[in-house]
Amino acid sequence: MKLILDNATTYTKEQAFADAKDVAPYIAHLAGVASENNYETDEASVNLPFDSAISEQVDALVKNKVSPSLRYIFVVGIGGSNLGTKAIYDALYGYRDLGHETRTRMVFVDTTNAAMLRFYTEELVRSLQNPDEYLVVTISKSGGTTETLANTEILLAALGQHVGGTKERTVVITDEGSAFWNAADMASIDHMAIPQKVGGRYSVLSAVGLFPLAALGVDVQSLVKGARDIRAYCLHADIENNPAWQSAALMSFAYRHGQSINDTFVFNSELESLGKWYRQLLGESIGKEHDRNGKQVHTGITPTVSVGSTDLHSVGQLYLGGPKDKVTTFVYSNDHTDAVSVPDSRVFNDTVAMINGKSTADIMSAILGGVKIAYNKAQLPFMEVELASVTPYEIGAFMQFKMIEMMLLGNLLKVNPFDQPNVESYKTETKRLLEN
Repeated sequence: MKLILDNATTYTKEQAFADAKDVAPYIAHLAGVASENNYETDEASVNLPFDSAISEQVDALVKNKVSPSLRYIFVVGIGGSNLGTKAIYDALYGYRDLGHETRTRMVFVDTTNAAMLRFYTEELVRSLQNPDEYLVVTISKSGGTTETLANTEILLAALGQHVGGTKERTVVITDEGSAFWNAADMASIDHMAIPQKVGGRYSVLSAVGLFPLAALGVDVQSLVKGARDIRAYCLHADIENNPAWQSAALMSFAYRHGQSINDTFVFNSELESLGKWYRQLLGESIGKEHDRNGKQVHTGITPTVSVGSTDLHSVGQLYLGGPKDKVTTFVYSNDHTDAVSVPDSRVFNDTVAMINGKSTADIMSAILGGVKIAYNKAQLPFMEVELASVTPYEIGAFMQFKMIEMMLLGNLLKVNPFDQPNVESYKTETKRLLEN
């Protein structure tokens, strides 16, 4: 994974970096958290890739729960409890689901939508013949997420009625000591802990993501290694060698100069869910009513996700001709080994003649290059993240890079990137209404 700033001419790196020098003491603090290698601080998620105990627990439970008969892994969670796992699944397998009836699939049960739940309980569940064909992984950081608990009970009731074995085929992932943890313990249902100081949106490299992905057969060791390898760069004391600091600096500088929207523009469509994972990370971490001193500030960068080249034909006009209130990160893979070529002999031979014999890599590279030229001409700020390939290693590196970037951005904008007090307000009101 490589961060590229050289082609973005709207702001110079020197301008953005100079504006972010004050974060240096916080970089030193993060390096200290890493050296302590524990879960005592809000930044503790930086240590997840180095926790061998989590990997060992995941491996042991996978061996106990997974057999060749497994058809569906139901991941029940919402927000940070499922977005990271879905991002990785969709990047590696999602678009292949149409053609693989026999491969184990992940089913994400992430909202209380009746149409979705009826399909899962009436179609998928009824296709099962024995308990070994399914696994339910239900995840709630707090242990009391309304949507997750409702969906879990609906799904387990259907599974229990049709095929049985629900207690043996369920794994609960939550905070140790939560109501969910205690209920699983009482029911003798396997359960795994999320480290207390690791927030949901920073938890993908804990059991939250590692267990369901390992159960599917993803190379989670490569995922974790990518995160491990990039951490040292993202904690480097020199901004010139620290990609997380660089991107946080540019985002902070752009925000202070009127760009309050951040667009993650992926040029591999299988990375769309990765953009949505980052959407939560940015929105929930930086969108705050108050700063760290309690002053009302209403700080926030609005995250959006675009897919190239699809969205060049939906919102490209807005981006290039509309208000200059956005900073864009183009994300793409540099691996073109699977490129497909346009045949020389074509059905519609007289149309767009320049594509004859060109590969999909040639075409998408030209589109991306054209977009960057257009952005520069329109004086729109952007940066690039180039992945060597769409693999667990590169995705792990990207996620770790972005999580540390968010910690640094919170420091630069003087907000707490680890809490979500306004989200809690809706949860409280929801439970109050349901009690009536």
